[in-house]
Amino acid sequence: MTPASAEDTEQELKEARAHLEEVQSQANAATSEYDAAYGRFIGTKDEIDQTQTATDQIRVRVDRIRVQLGERAREAYQMGSAGMLELLFVSDSISDFSDRVVFLDHLAQEDSDLMIRADVLTTDLDRLETDLKRLADRQADTVSVLREKKALVYEKLEEAAALEAELEQKFEAELAAARALAAASGGSASRSTVVVQGGALQACPVPGSSFSDTFGAPRSGGRSHEGVDMMAPYGTPIYAATSGSLSFSSSELGGNQSYVHAPNGDYTFYAHQQSYEGSPRTVSAGELIGYVGDTGNATGTPHVHFEYHPGGGGAVNPTPYVAAVC
Repeated sequence: MTPASAEDTEQELKEARAHLEEVQSQANAATSEYDAAYGRFIGTKDEIDQTQTATDQIRVRVDRIRVQLGERAREAYQMGSAGMLELLFVSDSISDFSDRVVFLDHLAQEDSDLMIRADVLTTDLDRLETDLKRLADRQADTVSVLREKKALVYEKLEEAAALEAELEQKFEAELAAARALAAASGGSASRSTVVVQGGALQACPVPGSSFSDTFGAPRSGGRSHEGVDMMAPYGTPIYAATSGSLSFSSSELGGNQSYVHAPNGDYTFYAHQQSYEGSPRTVSAGELIGYVGDTGNATGTPHVHFEYHPGGGGAVNPTPYVAAVC
């Protein structure tokens, strides 16, 4: 290769990498917007559930008052005005007569109170139903944003994957050299599974994925997010982030799940997998353990929910650790 052609190839490779990085950046930005919209979706859902519960409770109270008013109306109708007068004039004494007048006044006041309470509760019910409509409209807008951003995320991820494949095909020799250099300096070039020694995580769980920091964000059922969602197309390879003992499990929320327990007590967790690779075993960092899916409560949004538990304790924010190796 002449010096001029070498320089041309170097420039072409540099431009191709810059394009790949830009597309990956666009995927990350879309993922961040998706995650923010999903947080709004969960918050609005909780508001809707609370408002619906309050609405149902008030409806029960209004129905109970209406039944009481109906019973009082039937009693008044059956007794009639003559019956009311008879109730007064069969009194044996002035004191008894006075007590009966007070009793009738009390009944009238109860009826009035019931009607006032019914009016107040009906007003509250109308307000809550207006709130429900407003919340439903807001949720519909949020769902529209979610669909738009999710489509953009996977569009950009697929574009980045295509660019990566093109890079590997056109510049296989150059990329091999770059990866060797990156490995020697403790980094990575493109979407390789290069192992980085000395960090909390030694390999990227899902190379080529997009993600944003959502640790602690609200989730359904009043939960908080304890990991990072690494968005990637169905079937994208998943790699062990550390060396250790690999095991599998499943749950309603996480679907197909993997755990890697490192010798130092740390463990990493990978949820929503489409399928596993191999059987439970001892794995090395960067070893293939499964494939991205949407099992559990992730239907329609393929990704890996990744958690990091130092010393086997509670989850810590894995985003900076993942960003360091991906």
